[in-house]
Amino acid sequence: MLPVLIETLLLASAGILSFGAITLTILLLISDRGWLNGLAFALGYLGGYALLGVAAVMLGYRSTNPSNDGPGVIFPSVLLLLGGLLLWVGWRNSRKPPVEKPEPPRFFAMVDNISPIRALGFGGLVSVINVKNLALFLTAQSVVILSSLSLAEKIVITLVAALVFSLSVLLPVLIFVSVPRQAAAILNRLKVALDKNSRAIGIWVPLIFGLLFLVVGYSYLA
Repeated sequence: MLPVLIETLLLASAGILSFGAITLTILLLISDRGWLNGLAFALGYLGGYALLGVAAVMLGYRSTNPSNDGPGVIFPSVLLLLGGLLLWVGWRNSRKPPVEKPEPPRFFAMVDNISPIRALGFGGLVSVINVKNLALFLTAQSVVILSSLSLAEKIVITLVAALVFSLSVLLPVLIFVSVPRQAAAILNRLKVALDKNSRAIGIWVPLIFGLLFLVVGYSYLA
């Protein structure tokens, strides 16, 4: 179980690529409605990936042979494809000219008017409509689905993987809850740092995870 857990969590750590979700969580936390909206969004985000992961495990458990000891060629090929895609994203971002004041996504404008219930639903919706993140999460889940573990073990690893994948939105909430008085200043500094270093982050993080996916994919084929 431990090797499957480690490999799954290693791939699930790619959830750190969700910089838009991090910024949105921070904006929700420091908005007029405060931590309720940020917490609701984070819970919806986590719950969405947890439900998707459990559903994938349930479907995969019925359709795969538990005695199968290898992932075949499909899973390594997907890892190599995603690794190559992430490398291309990093290279493409490096070719773009720097932008002094990039325009924020349009849905950031809804922060001041959203309610906790809507924030919860929006968090769950983001886990479905963000195709890049969904592909990364399901790739990590493939390690669990293709393993020979019991159904209960697969579900436990899936829930832990969803938690790790969602750390990008959970950490700002934890900061807000842990140090509520200093939270606004800390989160503002974090947002400014993300904005200031967005170009470098957009280049190096995809490159690092792209190489990780290529190495893991190649290790299955070697």
